[in-house]
Amino acid sequence: MRTNHRISVLCWDADLQWSPQEVLTAMLSRWGASENTFKHIKGRHPYHYHPGFGLAESDKQDIANPQIKGLAQQIASTQGHLAKLYKQQAKTQPSFNRDGSERHNSRHRRLAAAIAVSETQLKQLQADKARLPERVNVTGLSDYRSFNAIDNEGKNLFDFVTSSVWNVRRQLLDWLDDSYAKDSDRVDLLYAIFNCHGWVRSDEHWVVVRLEPLQQPARRYAQEQLCRKLTGLGARIPGGKWLRIEVGQSPL
Repeated sequence: MRTNHRISVLCWDADLQWSPQEVLTAMLSRWGASENTFKHIKGRHPYHYHPGFGLAESDKQDIANPQIKGLAQQIASTQGHLAKLYKQQAKTQPSFNRDGSERHNSRHRRLAAAIAVSETQLKQLQADKARLPERVNVTGLSDYRSFNAIDNEGKNLFDFVTSSVWNVRRQLLDWLDDSYAKDSDRVDLLYAIFNCHGWVRSDEHWVVVRLEPLQQPARRYAQEQLCRKLTGLGARIPGGKWLRIEVGQSPL
């Protein structure tokens, strides 16, 4: 309704009998393409930790036969050369001697001989390719190292970080919904709050984080409400101190 555009959606609901509203909600609530997740996280939330991976020798040590690729290239080249010879022969008329016999060194006969040679080469290449196995074991090759398999622990960790970041982002946007009415600008507001300069003060019981206020009144109000919501969660840092997040001017 906002953009005055209508789209069509094709969806399989696995016999769950979902309504169009439930399908639309599921589409709009998804995390997004996984291949873009960490690119987004890196751009918006610079992180410095990269998990390691455990490697073990894989049970699959075969690759596509490299000789087949080489022969396929030769076959394609020979077929292209034959196509040119066929066209040239079709445009060339045979030449005859006075006695009616065809000249031995005529262009037509030379092309026919070249075509016969190329056809023989093509048949030989195709036969050689047919005899080769499609895949070969790398352990029997001289310049190949064995393949290693990556364990699932690293993947599970990345999936956990992915879901955590997107779920927290979604929750923060929902909290901004009550104090900031502009839906199209809410994501930019959230990242504007993330990028605010601030100051940290710590004592025996509290760690106080004070963010500089945003300039626009509507945005500053939403920023204050979000900080109060986060403070109200009663979070503690690992040392046991309470965390308070507020908005205000520099204490310096």
